[in-house]
Amino acid sequence: MARWTRGESSQVPPTIEPMLAVAGDGEVVDDPRYHYEFKWDGYRAVMRVAPDGTTMLTSRNGNDFTQDYPELRGVFGDGLAGRAAVLDGEIVALDEYGHPDFTLLQNRRAHPQPVSYFAFDLLRFGDTVLLQEPYRYRRELLSGLTPADPNRVAIPPSYSHAELSEQGLTPQGLLDIAARSQLEGLIAKLSVSRYHPGRRSHVWLKYPLIQTQEVVIGGWRPGRGRRAGVPGALLLGAHDPGTGDLLYIGDVGTGFTERALDSLGEMLSPLSRPASPFANEVPRDRARHARWVEPRLTGEVVYRRFTRDRRLRHTAWRGLRPDRDTSEIVVPRIG
Repeated sequence: MARWTRGESSQVPPTIEPMLAVAGDGEVVDDPRYHYEFKWDGYRAVMRVAPDGTTMLTSRNGNDFTQDYPELRGVFGDGLAGRAAVLDGEIVALDEYGHPDFTLLQNRRAHPQPVSYFAFDLLRFGDTVLLQEPYRYRRELLSGLTPADPNRVAIPPSYSHAELSEQGLTPQGLLDIAARSQLEGLIAKLSVSRYHPGRRSHVWLKYPLIQTQEVVIGGWRPGRGRRAGVPGALLLGAHDPGTGDLLYIGDVGTGFTERALDSLGEMLSPLSRPASPFANEVPRDRARHARWVEPRLTGEVVYRRFTRDRRLRHTAWRGLRPDRDTSEIVVPRIG
């Protein structure tokens, strides 16, 4: 019987900081040296399983997610045959059609929504740490695991270039399938690549279907009418990768539910500060009536373009990102 404990079990393996992908340019790389996976829209998390079944979840920024997702307790049952394991994956919430829906993760408190863990890498199995093993070998081991509840843990497919060719598909064609299936995109991983904890590496290339940007909330402007008393718009920032300064990069005033606005108002109120936290000047029309806050909350927006004056255009709010640390958020590339 798997145990579920708040404290750290001595048998639970230590966590491993997730490896990160870089953005691919243009069409998906078409190269027999790569494997291809769908990109899932959720919270990145490392799952650690002790030999006795004790399960712990750690976010990308080191936060303990264990108590937030009790439905993921004991999900491997006897599938690990009494061995410890460390897996890399994504916590996702599926809609009624089986599509990952980031909004459902955001609304779990108001509308409890079961989640699943999509495991896409195996970093440790038993006493063996697999970080120096090639990706294709790690995936082969991962595919041999048998979760106790396949509705709670899924091991999604990884396609070699040869497998795609046998099916008459190109990597770009697989991205088209992702688009039709309402998935977030595709990731190409070099088949011989090792796992580099905490590093963003060119051996993993991501091809998102929508442009998203993680942001730091540095202030808000009160709403009007029905939004009176709650944020009408958020003032957004990201760090300059060279200097580390927090820069204002735009704002967002659409994409919120009423419940999200109420919740944001409650979280931002105790973070109030007298002056802007941004190192650069906020345009006067954006700063007017602004209420500044300590930059401690991280969120995500969809946007259409990032301009040469380093501003996000045509933004919409997606939600908070408790799995990201504010220090990780950097200004996007101009495009």
